[in-house]
Amino acid sequence: MSKRGDFSTGGTPDNPFAAALASALQSKGLELPTPSGEPSTEPSSDTLALRPKGTLELRFERRNGKPTTVVFTDTVEHAEPATWASELKKRCSVGGSVVGASIVLQGDVRAKVEDWAKTKGLKTKRIGG
Repeated sequence: MSKRGDFSTGGTPDNPFAAALASALQSKGLELPTPSGEPSTEPSSDTLALRPKGTLELRFERRNGKPTTVVFTDTVEHAEPATWASELKKRCSVGGSVVGASIVLQGDVRAKVEDWAKTKGLKTKRIGG
């Protein structure tokens, strides 16, 4: 056993910040993590009801001579353009922005967006060139 204790076995150690963290999470309306080491594998009914359905439309454009990929989320139910833009920018390693219900990404990243959409269970449709 090391100086700091071996926490790999047995119960949870006393954490002086646990109560403060729990109250902060509850005040924000977030769920507290389950204390058991095994997370539940069943999706909650909330995530099943709000699962995005539809087709993402992808368009390649040149704006000011620079290549851009525009992702139209108008035809997707339960779309979250701001959250998706953040995920796509990280996944594609590019910059971008949200304009209305569209996500504008720098560069030609249609293939990466299609792969990302497949993991979300969405279909994609390429528009234009």
